[in-house]
Amino acid sequence: MATLTHEMIRNVDEFIDTNHDRFSRLGDQLFEAFRYDPQKGRVATQIRNLQQIVCAATRFADIEDFVKNQMGKTGGDQWRQVGPHVLAHLDELRKQSQQVASTPEQAMAVRLRLARGWVRAVVSQYLYRVALDQLEPAS
Repeated sequence: MATLTHEMIRNVDEFIDTNHDRFSRLGDQLFEAFRYDPQKGRVATQIRNLQQIVCAATRFADIEDFVKNQMGKTGGDQWRQVGPHVLAHLDELRKQSQQVASTPEQAMAVRLRLARGWVRAVVSQYLYRVALDQLEPAS
């Protein structure tokens, strides 16, 4: 894996911080699409799967392929609802990596770093919405 300079890392972190609100709104969309099981207190497995693939991926395309695969599955209605938004965010991360990095190897490392920051923002917002929902009195 390519070594990133301090400036590249700073640019990635700045991009994540600058766009955090927008990424959080995607977390809201995921909450609306996938919800959770309030009786068992379980979050949607799909959200954990997204987080897992992003954190474990060695290729950025694996993340995009995961989303496309989920959209294409039978019963993938929720993914078809939010998948285009997720893919648009990932495309933006891909473009940002090309602006930050100077070599293809660095661009790949930047993309994965961007994706990991992005998924933290998205999943954190989803989990926050779960917590808020659990705090609301049952109607």
